[in-house]
Amino acid sequence: MGQTGVIILCHGSRGVRGVIEVPETLRRVTEGVRHLLPPGVEVIGAALQFNRPTLQEAMKTLIVWGVHRIIIVPYFLFSGRHITEEIPKIIEEFECAYPERQFILANPLGLEEHYISRTVKRIEEADPALWPHAHLAPISPGNIEQESMKIVEGLLPPAPNMTAAEREVTKRVVHASGDPEVAQLIEFSPSAISSALIAIAKGSPIFTDVRMVATGINDRLVEACGCSLSCAMDETNGLEQAKEQNITRTAAAMRNLGERFNGAIVAIGNAPTALLALLDLVDHKGIKPALVVGMPVGFVKAKESKDELRKRNIPHITVVGTRGGSAMAVAAVNALLKIAVERNGHDR
Repeated sequence: MGQTGVIILCHGSRGVRGVIEVPETLRRVTEGVRHLLPPGVEVIGAALQFNRPTLQEAMKTLIVWGVHRIIIVPYFLFSGRHITEEIPKIIEEFECAYPERQFILANPLGLEEHYISRTVKRIEEADPALWPHAHLAPISPGNIEQESMKIVEGLLPPAPNMTAAEREVTKRVVHASGDPEVAQLIEFSPSAISSALIAIAKGSPIFTDVRMVATGINDRLVEACGCSLSCAMDETNGLEQAKEQNITRTAAAMRNLGERFNGAIVAIGNAPTALLALLDLVDHKGIKPALVVGMPVGFVKAKESKDELRKRNIPHITVVGTRGGSAMAVAAVNALLKIAVERNGHDR
């Protein structure tokens, strides 16, 4: 058993349905969370009342299993008396009984923006007639983007610390994903925007990990800014190197480009191994890209590769966690190119 354990704590529900639904809900949540945490972290469910195991029983179970740090995550929306009084009291009792153990109370789920879309979904499920023909109404091509951006703007939470350029990139990435939840996952390093715009103004090259990302980047904007656009997979035949070193073709392609990444914008929207290979070049070859748009997607090394990117002192834009993809990486680069064109008046 590892050093850390997690308890997903719900309120609990009495009655026949509660006996069935509470354990099933906790089972599905804990299994989903477990797959997204590092290996060795045990996750169990508990109820504050009416259902078993109770919070106290779950904590004792983890202690018996040898866990030294227990994180309690309230599966609640609000910080009511359960969060502010009852649970802290239980933790205090366990801290006195087990002083060698550490107990951490995480924040409740709170007001997450994606609940808005979930609420609308429930309304639509309850009364589909509210949308009888709205989705069939014609709309001119010129209005589609404007209407989309208007909707996205309304879904984004206030962000007083976000610059106008960062918000524009965020809107484009959210639009490309079709998911307002993504806005909470986008992370900009402090110099990401400024470094990218300086590189674009210089006509620096833009590299992508796969052809899908390169195909999506707007050629007209690239040309207007005097930049070049290349796909790592097209620049070299890394098949033999990949076989010899037992690495992916994208990783081999990134390694072969090496110093050409200096001062460049590198957009990775598909392959975690490409991002890891780039970071290896940064660490061991001193390569310094002007910006890394690191948005690989998936459940194998995608989150880990982006976590490593966030640790590096290089300008970057990323989507934290397992989400990402070519469309989002493309959206980020196109947004930056568009901002550069508008600011610098490029018109080639």
